[in-house]
Amino acid sequence: MDEELIEISEEIFQNIISQLTLHLRFMDIALNRYVFAGDAMEFRCDGRVFHYSPIALIKTFRNNPNALTRGYFHVVLHSVFQHLFFAENRTAFLWNLACDIAVENVILELDLDCMKSETDEEKRRAIEKIRSKIPDFTAQRIYHYLEGLEKDRIRILAPLFHFDQHDCWYKYRNVTGSHDTLFGEETKDDVSNAGNNRFDKASHDAKEKNEGEDPNAADEEILQMKNALKDWKEISEKIETDLETFSREYGDKTEAMVQSLAKLHREKYNYTEFLKKFMYMGEKIQINDQEFDNIFYTYGLRIYKNLPLIEPLEYTEINNVRELIIAIDTSGSVQGEIVQSFLQKTYNIFSQRENFFSKFNIHIIQCDMQIRDTAVITSKEQFDHYIEHMEIKGLGGTDFRPVFNYANEMIEKHVFHHLGGLLYFTDGDGVYPKQQPKYKTAFLFPEGNKDIIVPPWAIKYTLEGEEFYAYSGSKNTD
Repeated sequence: MDEELIEISEEIFQNIISQLTLHLRFMDIALNRYVFAGDAMEFRCDGRVFHYSPIALIKTFRNNPNALTRGYFHVVLHSVFQHLFFAENRTAFLWNLACDIAVENVILELDLDCMKSETDEEKRRAIEKIRSKIPDFTAQRIYHYLEGLEKDRIRILAPLFHFDQHDCWYKYRNVTGSHDTLFGEETKDDVSNAGNNRFDKASHDAKEKNEGEDPNAADEEILQMKNALKDWKEISEKIETDLETFSREYGDKTEAMVQSLAKLHREKYNYTEFLKKFMYMGEKIQINDQEFDNIFYTYGLRIYKNLPLIEPLEYTEINNVRELIIAIDTSGSVQGEIVQSFLQKTYNIFSQRENFFSKFNIHIIQCDMQIRDTAVITSKEQFDHYIEHMEIKGLGGTDFRPVFNYANEMIEKHVFHHLGGLLYFTDGDGVYPKQQPKYKTAFLFPEGNKDIIVPPWAIKYTLEGEEFYAYSGSKNTD
């Protein structure tokens, strides 16, 4: 390949990246993530390498620079929304179109001059027609909508939204062992499913190896794909955080992207996984199955009757709840059933698989502009009683600072030794502390409070729909 063409192509890419970064600085890391390879006849990207034809690239840039800028951003959005990692077990032509429509919707909403096209109005009309039929405009929802369309209609839509080839997305579809958990298909708060990695069950034998092929090549490719998925997860989470910070600057132009990212991260990072951030690592008296050798144990029982050859280890390190503050804002609509649902859900998750230590110290605080009630919970029975008989106190304005002052005071008095953190359940704006506390803090919002901006040192989590009420009225659901 002509080195001069490669150099010109890379200059074009840098020009595109600079132009997009100027307008969308929250996308800077994503825009600069690819390695470029001028080794293909058409544009395609596997999340790591952007393959292209230097001649086609230069011609497109010369004749229609907007089309190339838009196309590059189109590809980047596929990676940000992790479309390529969810391609397995799907009908390829439907998934390709669904993903193209999802990213083009974001591009149209951004409405940047450097990405405008003559076909924009036609795309908008097609998108509005689909949007009127589905609740959430994500690739997964669009995919299911397309399943019901006639093939002739799909053939018309596909070239309208197409830019890059997606064949490399399906390269690993037979070795990933994935299941359909994207955008709302995941079982809510199922501990057994919460941590599933889409490559954990990869079968390295599933790919047929040709004679003379490096036997480690498939393993290396899968490892690279896993690393790429991890990188894009982190990048998309950072973009979501930055968008929340800069939301006022961009106004409504980033709404589609914010909603898509929120949906993506909420489903892959459910409330059970979220609460693990507030658990404390410690020893608990129970059989450590990982270190217990069952063969020798049963051998001893068989030979010596009731005398096992090796006693099971009694201590194991696990993440459990030891010390925690749960604050409830009682100033507005957060009251009654919605509070009980939140506490019940939190309690049930902590209770799964004996997530409580035998001794624990949980303080539940009701507050508005000041602390109205404090309950110290040290047993499951006390927690049960509190949820059943709690009375909402307060209903004034909102000031978050008294709870933080309380937490700091309890730490100074050595009431807490290993405080797991503070969970603050609230429905709206309030006065936040100016200084970052020394413990983890999360503000949890019921559905409909997505636009609240929390301090950069705090974690924001929105409990929505079925997820929020999953445990309402059921204390012992596993």
